[in-house]
Amino acid sequence: MISFILIQDSFLLLLYTFTSLLAIVGNGLVFRISFLRKHSTGLKLSTTSIFLLNLALADALCGLTIPFQFIFCSTYFLKNITSSSYLCISNKSLQILAYNASTITMCVIAYDRYRIIQNPLRQYSGRHTRQAILFTWIISGIYAGSCLISMKVHTYFISNQKLISCQILFPMKNKFISSDNMRKIRVFCLVVLFYIIPLLIISILCLLTMRTIARRSIIGVQQFATFKRSRTRSMRLLIIIVIVFALSHLPLHLLHLQDFFIFSSKHRLQFNKCNDTTIYLFFYWLGISNCCHNPIIYSWFNKQFRRIVLNCFRTIIFCGRK
Repeated sequence: MISFILIQDSFLLLLYTFTSLLAIVGNGLVFRISFLRKHSTGLKLSTTSIFLLNLALADALCGLTIPFQFIFCSTYFLKNITSSSYLCISNKSLQILAYNASTITMCVIAYDRYRIIQNPLRQYSGRHTRQAILFTWIISGIYAGSCLISMKVHTYFISNQKLISCQILFPMKNKFISSDNMRKIRVFCLVVLFYIIPLLIISILCLLTMRTIARRSIIGVQQFATFKRSRTRSMRLLIIIVIVFALSHLPLHLLHLQDFFIFSSKHRLQFNKCNDTTIYLFFYWLGISNCCHNPIIYSWFNKQFRRIVLNCFRTIIFCGRK
C-alpha cells in the first residue's frame, strides 16, 4: 500500500519540477523578447531592460538548479559518487546565490522605476548600470560562499516509502563556533538582509512611485484617459510585485526564525536536526517559486510583452511557419 508520505513527497517533487520548467521557459522568453525588441527597433537596451534581464538570469539560474539538486543531492549519488557532497552543496549555494541576486535586483528595478518616473529626461550611464549589477552579484556571492560550510541540504529518493529528507553537509568542528551558531547567523542575515530590508526598500520606492504617478497632471481629455489607464496598470503591477514577494517568502522565513531562535532548551535535540517536515518542504517550494512569478506578472500587465509571448509560442508550435 502506498504511504501518505510517499504521496506528499511525490506531489512536492512535481511542484518543484513544474516550477523549474516554468522558470526556465518564462525567463528564457524574457531574453528572447528583449533581443527581438532590440533587433526590431535597432536601439540600445534601456537600463530597465538590462535590469530585467539580470532578474531573468537570476531567476532562470535558480530554476535550473532545481533538477540538478535531484541528481547531485540524491541518496544514491551522495553514497556512491566521489566528491558528491561538494557537487550537492555547490548546487545549493548556487541556488542561494541566484535567489539573493534576484532579490537585490528587484530593489534595483524598484529604484530604477522611481528614478524614471521622478526624472524621465535624466539619463542613467552604462557605467552605473554595470556597477549596480556587479554589486548585486558580489553581495549575493559573499553570502552564498558562507553556505559552503555546515549547510542543510535536501536529499532525494531516500527509499520506496520516503522521497525527500535532509542532512547537514560539512558540519563545523571549530571549538569557537558550532554548526548551530553558524546556521543561526546565516538565517538571521538571510531574513534581515535578503527579506526585511529589501521588502522595506521595494515597498517604500513603490509607494513613492505611485504617489508621483498619482500627482502627475495631464492636459487633454484623451491624453488623460490614456494616462489614467496606464497609471492604473502601473500601480497594480507595483502592488502585486510587493505582495507576491512578501507572501512567497514570509512563511519560510517565519519557520526559519522559529526553528533557530524560538525553540526552548527542552527542544534542543530537535533543534540540532534539520527540518524535513511536509510543511517546511511546501514553504520551501513557495519561496523558490518566486523565480517563475516575474514573467507571469509582467506578461499579464504588459500588452506588448503578452503579444510577443504569444507570437513566440506560435512560432515554436508551427515551427516558424506563418
